[in-house]
Amino acid sequence: MRRRDGGFSLMETLVSLAVIGTVMAGTAPFLIKSVGVVAQQRTQQVAVEVANDAIERARALSPTSLLAGRSLTSAKAQLASAPAQVQSVLDVTQIDANVLLTTLLGSSPDVTAPLPLTPLPVTVGNVTYQQNWYVGSCFQSKAAPASPTLLNTLVGLGDCIGTKPGLGLIAVPYFRVVVAVTWKHNGCKDDACTYVTSTLVSPSADPVFDLKRPPPAIVAPLKQSHYVGDKVDLQLVAAGGTLPRTWTLTNLPPGLTATSAGVISGKPTAAGTYTVTAHVEDRDKNSDDATFTWVVADLPVLTSPGAQVFRTLTAVSLPITLTGGLAPMVWTATGLPAGLLIDAGTGVISGTPLTTQSTAQTATVKAVDSLGKQTATTTFTWRTFTPVNLVSPGVQNATKGDNGAYNLGAAAYGGLAPYTFSATGLPAGVTIHPNSGQTTGIITAGTRYLVTAKVTDSLGGSASVVVLVNVANRIGTDLRVTAPAPGAPDQTTALNATVSLTAQAAGQSGLSWTATGLPTGLTMSAAGVVTGKPTVAGKYTTTFTVTGGGQSAYLMFTWTVN
Repeated sequence: MRRRDGGFSLMETLVSLAVIGTVMAGTAPFLIKSVGVVAQQRTQQVAVEVANDAIERARALSPTSLLAGRSLTSAKAQLASAPAQVQSVLDVTQIDANVLLTTLLGSSPDVTAPLPLTPLPVTVGNVTYQQNWYVGSCFQSKAAPASPTLLNTLVGLGDCIGTKPGLGLIAVPYFRVVVAVTWKHNGCKDDACTYVTSTLVSPSADPVFDLKRPPPAIVAPLKQSHYVGDKVDLQLVAAGGTLPRTWTLTNLPPGLTATSAGVISGKPTAAGTYTVTAHVEDRDKNSDDATFTWVVADLPVLTSPGAQVFRTLTAVSLPITLTGGLAPMVWTATGLPAGLLIDAGTGVISGTPLTTQSTAQTATVKAVDSLGKQTATTTFTWRTFTPVNLVSPGVQNATKGDNGAYNLGAAAYGGLAPYTFSATGLPAGVTIHPNSGQTTGIITAGTRYLVTAKVTDSLGGSASVVVLVNVANRIGTDLRVTAPAPGAPDQTTALNATVSLTAQAAGQSGLSWTATGLPTGLTMSAAGVVTGKPTVAGKYTTTFTVTGGGQSAYLMFTWTVN
């Protein structure tokens, strides 16, 4: 029969004791730490109760008693030695004191102050807690008025701050009482523990805060400017109202859409100026409307004016054609002839060229849009020459049947040869050669001619003169105009004045009259009588033509209406 186990051997017992000792040694710090944390939490709970007691002491006082015994100097000295946690709370509070006490009693605190300026010890268990009271003043913003600006709407209700709000906000004054409780415990840094709390006390009747939000007010965006194809991402903004707000947009540029949250996005597809209406409605069905302008433009493009010929001593006004672009555009130009400038606001090139330049030069014109975003450029070539001139040969006198030859070509200069000549009002039977300017032919009719001679150079520049040609009759039967007097036929008539003028001729009978270039409102009969009332002021080159006996005669003169 086997022997029953009689218990642990000595070795087993020793091993067990060693294991138990090791476990206990490992758990001891944890147990000690746990006990310390519990003890710290217990003192913290007591500190909260001590602080609440101090708060109740402050609340039990009349607001007018909170500053009793507190001079400004003693209050500042108390705050200077306060824990850092108190300093941070009082950063938004204006320190306050009894002004009368400061003036009459100096800087020493009154020992009878209901809220002591020195720590008040309170012992609970074996721990002594120090109660400290700090008193300051602050201001609480009320709700914004019914018609808010954006700023005071955004401020709205907030923390009690040390300075009185401006901008027309309504503010309520308060006393802020800060209580700090301090005690010693090795669980806190440097064995110094602190608990801070505070309360607000109104010095007047209980304020009534207007918690009703004002209706929403749209902060209308400024004028919007974009190009066709630009990416748009615009958030509309409103102030006030009760969230959520719902937005509705009308007349947006094509290609843009808006969400109910007021986000406008997309890419505009058509140029134009659009008046956009924005409507916002809050949860309570309060709403607001606003309009703003949205300009959409095509990209700016400049069109070259082509090759230019400028003339010295001749004023220039050359606009450059622009399409698209967001106005106002800023214009610049380089390479222009000396004496010419471009208007930075209109793009018109103007001035008077100072020197000649027969070799083609290149000018560059640029226009930059109002956003400084897009630039259009074009170029053109230019040359400068002197103006074309034609010198009048003076009054020409001839006789019917003579050769009406005189050389106008010799009187042309300037510009760029070769020249082309032309003339109107030449005596009957006379023509002008287009290349030489030489007139030829036999004069077949009198009496007085106003010849307009013109010269054009190879670049298109031109000049003209009026030449008086008197043609006398050769024999007594030559038809000729005698009235108005050929030596002084010019007429001057007042506007809307009644006219009655009879033309006369000699040398033939059976006469018939016609007229061209009469002032507006006048007519001539076949008998040569001019009647009517001139209705348009100006200078008219008038020609009387008379026929009879197979002959013709002409009288050209100037009729002025003023």
